[in-house]
Amino acid sequence: MILRKWLVTLAGGRYDVLEQTPTDRLRYTATGGVLLTTAAVAAVSAAFALRMAVRLPWWAALIAGVLWGVVILNLDRLLIVGMTRRAGWWRNIAGALPRVALAVLLGTVISTPLVLRIFQPEIDTELKALQNERNSQYATELEANPRYQVIPDLEKQLADKQTVADRSPDATVAADPGVVAAEAEVKRARAAYDTAQQAATCEIDGTCGTGVPGVAQAAEERRRTRDIALADYETAKSKLDGAQTKAREGAAAASVSARSEAERLRTDVEQRRADRERDRTLFKERLQQAEGLLSRIEALNSLSDKRPRLGLAQFVLFLLFLSLEVLPVIAKLLQLGGPPSTYDQLIDRMEADAKRVAARNAAREEHIADNYAELQAELEHDQAQRQFEAGLEANRMLVDQQAAIAEQAIRRWSEEARRQSERELGEWFRHHGGPRPAAPGAAERTTPFEPVTRPMRPQEG
Repeated sequence: MILRKWLVTLAGGRYDVLEQTPTDRLRYTATGGVLLTTAAVAAVSAAFALRMAVRLPWWAALIAGVLWGVVILNLDRLLIVGMTRRAGWWRNIAGALPRVALAVLLGTVISTPLVLRIFQPEIDTELKALQNERNSQYATELEANPRYQVIPDLEKQLADKQTVADRSPDATVAADPGVVAAEAEVKRARAAYDTAQQAATCEIDGTCGTGVPGVAQAAEERRRTRDIALADYETAKSKLDGAQTKAREGAAAASVSARSEAERLRTDVEQRRADRERDRTLFKERLQQAEGLLSRIEALNSLSDKRPRLGLAQFVLFLLFLSLEVLPVIAKLLQLGGPPSTYDQLIDRMEADAKRVAARNAAREEHIADNYAELQAELEHDQAQRQFEAGLEANRMLVDQQAAIAEQAIRRWSEEARRQSERELGEWFRHHGGPRPAAPGAAERTTPFEPVTRPMRPQEG
């Protein structure tokens, strides 16, 4: 009973009215069930999406999924409740189109993670294949990079420089062209000397040449030839020693230069190799991290292109989950396009009664407000009239009091002036002699009011 009331409330119905129409009550209960099912599917879809996209723990993904399900439930309920019957079928369709579009959008958002979850094994395999393909492609791009493309040439230069640096001085001297030429000259001079020496010896022994033993003219000539050959041999040996010394000095300098150049090349090659390896590692890490929703959607699209049947299954599943979201809005639209149900007629009647009651209440409140405004206006008029009369009386009393005060002030000033005049006249007679005449009417003069301690001075002007 409680669940039925709650489902009816979700569908935007009034359970007290639906108690009178069992058929409509079943329809609204079913609609509420569909809304609740859609919200549950949305919650599961959001949990899968958060798990795949940001790798949240399952408990956090479930909590976030439930919150998303509540949001979807409120949106779907708003779409259903906001659809009202209008005059004309085209107006109902025009009013429902934005809601249908929003329902399709929500259905797409909800269905995509579920489809990805259903095809997860195939998507994981395709995702690894795409990663390997991209890794190979990136390796080829690295090899074509000008910075890394020269590494083999630098390695060859490094090997050559290292060979020169590691070669022994004797080998370097022996391979020097000048030394080789000098050695050849020494060998030639030595051979010439040996030949001349043998000819001189055999001439003296009588075993060759003239055949006469002893030192004669022929033996002397052969001795001179031997001495010349010996001098040539000594000169060749001296040139060989000079060439070897020069080659040894050049070999030492070349070894130092080759070793320095080899160190520079080794540093450059190692730095380029380290940069290339770092780029490969970073790319592999990015590939391993790129397993979110977008990568999985791309893998699923790749699978659909390679396997059309899988693409068809994906599309069918997408339509299935999409229909769960769009179905309540379409059902509501079809209901609005048909004749009003008993529940709709009861609701329209109740709304009409409510409008009439509200109109009567508004008219009564307006009448009361008008009467109150009239009484308030009369009250304010009477209050203003009385305030005006009180003001007139106050002004009259104020003027009378001011006249009495002015009269009293004038009388005080007149009395003070008379007294001052009498004092000045008496002083004059005392200084000039003679009796002071009595003031006329002095005996009959009386004070019209009580004397004051400090007489008031009349105002000037």
